[in-house]
Amino acid sequence: MRVAMYYENDDVRLEEMQTPQVGRGELLVKVMASGICGSDVMEWYRVRKAPLVLGHEIAGDIVSVGEGVTKFKPGDRVFVSHHVPCGLCRYCRGGHETVCDQLRTTNFDPGGFAEFIRVPELNVKNGVFVLPQKLTYEEGTFIEPLGCVVRGQRLAGSAEGKTVLVVGSGITGLLHMKLARAHGAQQVIATDVVDNRLRAAERFGADVAFRAGGDVPDRVRERNRGKLADLVITCTGAPAAIEQALRSVDSGGTALFFAPTEPGRAIQIPFNELWREEVAMLSSYGASPRDITASIQLLRTGDVEVLDMITHKLGLAETGKGFKLVAEAKDSIKVIIEPQR
Repeated sequence: MRVAMYYENDDVRLEEMQTPQVGRGELLVKVMASGICGSDVMEWYRVRKAPLVLGHEIAGDIVSVGEGVTKFKPGDRVFVSHHVPCGLCRYCRGGHETVCDQLRTTNFDPGGFAEFIRVPELNVKNGVFVLPQKLTYEEGTFIEPLGCVVRGQRLAGSAEGKTVLVVGSGITGLLHMKLARAHGAQQVIATDVVDNRLRAAERFGADVAFRAGGDVPDRVRERNRGKLADLVITCTGAPAAIEQALRSVDSGGTALFFAPTEPGRAIQIPFNELWREEVAMLSSYGASPRDITASIQLLRTGDVEVLDMITHKLGLAETGKGFKLVAEAKDSIKVIIEPQR
């Protein structure tokens, strides 16, 4: 089968690999669509593991099932989670499924930028979901990233009636805007440093979007009758943006950290101010099965629409071009690879 092998952001090669064989309890899935995630182009994170086949936002068709599989059959249209929790450890029982040791060691084989993937037994048990007939494969690629957004906002508390500031208007920032709007946010404010993304923010849920800078808190106050934001979501790891975000949270509000910095980067925080004003700070990583289930429901009902966010659909041989589009963050919003062409 054909795969897109990642060596670095500027070096993604079309190569041949043996089609995986399924064992007991496993599935073989034909990948019909695979989204490029912002984490795929985090070169500092990916290149140390290269060469490898990336891609974890996938939708496809089951083509064969291993012995003992009774829940699924060939022909089923599915979304497959690459990371799955055990559901039994103290982290899972405490609602922190995404720090489960099993979740951080599971994956499918070899990766979503391939014609086929083998789904291990653990993933089959806890991470395969039938794709509703109403949803296209392209919409299916949004299940995982929207699930991550669902988890973040669930942990941070409902956006209903709140002023929400989203710092960073890439794909995850845009999904946060759409979800906050679906949950009844009073207003959504967005920032970024790229004009194309600011325009996208205003199309996809922000009441106003403006260029990030030192005056972000003042501009939020102008929009919010002298108050800062109730909920601030950082969708960028840029230290300056995180520092701006922390200065933009209102008393009693919440700062949700949704994106990592580069390793070793230190962030200065106005500790006394945050302490005195009872600002809650929390982080969110990944999506659990319940978040995936909620994501599928939001897409199925149309409460969150995503097809309008797709800017590029490319064949497997063009995966390198897709990586460049996402890494440059200029003219793309969501880039989807279709491995069967």
